[in-house]
Amino acid sequence: QDVRILEDLGLFAITAFGGLISIFIGTNLVFKEIDRRTIYLIFTKPIRRWEFVTGKFLGLALCIFVVTLGMGLFLAGIALVQNGGDFTLLPRMLTALGLIYVELVLVIALATFFSTFSTPLMSMLFTLGLWLCGHLSTSLRALGKLSESPGVKLMTEAVYNGLPDLAALTQIRGEALDGRHFSGNVVLTIAAYVILYVILLLSFATVIAERREFQ
Repeated sequence: QDVRILEDLGLFAITAFGGLISIFIGTNLVFKEIDRRTIYLIFTKPIRRWEFVTGKFLGLALCIFVVTLGMGLFLAGIALVQNGGDFTLLPRMLTALGLIYVELVLVIALATFFSTFSTPLMSMLFTLGLWLCGHLSTSLRALGKLSESPGVKLMTEAVYNGLPDLAALTQIRGEALDGRHFSGNVVLTIAAYVILYVILLLSFATVIAERREFQ
């Protein structure tokens, strides 16, 4: 029981720290280049806008991967000491870490999208708000079903369908910690779900970057 509490608290801390790092750095990705005027030098070279946006996203995603892995290994070491060196907990912790990274990739894509047209402060607020709403979307949908107003039900249903269902990822992460094994179809569904959102967000970011004049 003590080990499970340690795992839950540790993984929550990794999610929170990783999310905050993703938001603070991600929302400055494009704005900092514009503010320092370095973007004008970049676009004098044969670099397309989608390559610029995708490169920024992939660079931060790799950085967050290293940070998440480092924090995860530190947590696993503490859990092993607490559990008397029982290595059977490692597979489920690695699965949970993978799901955390998947969530952080979505946060990075959101931050990259907002950084293409907004100031860092507003981008932080937008990204943080949507991140929290993604975790509360299921509750919001359930609350809408309790309402007698058709408009409220329609609005909450639209919000639920439009936002990434991060609450489901959290639930799956908890089941992974309990030792549940998932089939290949579940893994592919999660991967496709995340990839679709990332592609949509980066596509919107590219369209906005294409429309902006850097002269």
